[in-house]
Amino acid sequence: MLFDVFARVRCRLDILNDILLQRYHCKHLPSRAEDVIVDDLRGKTCVVTGPTSGIGVTTARALVKRGARVVLACRTPSKAEALVERWTKEAAAVGTAPPDCAVMALDLDSLASVEAFAKAFQQREKRLDVLINNAGIFDMSGAYVRTSDGREQHLQANFLAPALLTMTLLNALRKTGAETGDARVVFVSSKLHELCTGLNLSDMDFKRSSYSSQAAYASSKLAEVLFVKALDARLRAKAPGTRALVLHPGNIVTGVVRTLPMWLQSLYKILFERILLTADQGARCSLYCATRTEAVASATIGPYFTSECEERTPSKYALVEGEAEKLWRYTLKELGLEDDII
Repeated sequence: MLFDVFARVRCRLDILNDILLQRYHCKHLPSRAEDVIVDDLRGKTCVVTGPTSGIGVTTARALVKRGARVVLACRTPSKAEALVERWTKEAAAVGTAPPDCAVMALDLDSLASVEAFAKAFQQREKRLDVLINNAGIFDMSGAYVRTSDGREQHLQANFLAPALLTMTLLNALRKTGAETGDARVVFVSSKLHELCTGLNLSDMDFKRSSYSSQAAYASSKLAEVLFVKALDARLRAKAPGTRALVLHPGNIVTGVVRTLPMWLQSLYKILFERILLTADQGARCSLYCATRTEAVASATIGPYFTSECEERTPSKYALVEGEAEKLWRYTLKELGLEDDII
């Protein structure tokens, strides 16, 4: 019991250290997200989910500026269209090529929307080099909310829907990977996955367990880490040229605070504006994992990167033997998929 208490305290102190000192730890990185990308991305197609807010905007924008065709997969297409219009005007003002973008509807609260997106994408696009599962939620209000599919909202939006999107786009990724030797799926997780002391696969929706939004969020993020481990192992064995990676982008003031009262949102931003990363800084690790050769040079299966753009060891609960395979089987069952999907 005492050991467990000590472990929990140590975990929280480690997370606090990550928050307070992250700018120091990241001082070796370029300040602009786009400068993390060292290669010309012309000819490559990338899908970015959640591209209209937070680090999603800067992730998509950086890929566009380096020449990639970027599919903006979002719940509100009008917001993405406004972004593309703004980027087009900015490019015209400086005499550079207009952005190569497509806007497509994707609502992670609806598994039917995910399947419709994947079907439409494969009909419209000829290749897929990078899928960045960036979109996610952290409802700080603490309310228990179910999606239209009847699932706890963090479980679906942060894990089940991105997992389904990945699986339904695997053929496109594998085809490109076989041709180019480099296709990737990137999951944006969180260091807060360390707060989850193991997945309860019999109650991932917290129907019987004591509920808190923090616990649900941490559980969904640990699920991402374990899923990437299981997926990457299969890709290495059966789909050479295609890899799966997972990352912690850092601690950033983003739209997740919108679930707090307005006065608390303001206080949060004032207190942490000199500590937390900007959205531009928070996008660096996503872009590193999506584009840099070093990110896929690791011998680790399902490598986990942090905001420093360096590979680190995830939570010990993500390393328990057999847990990734258990989650893989759970995921296939919940999504109605066959084990021969890869």
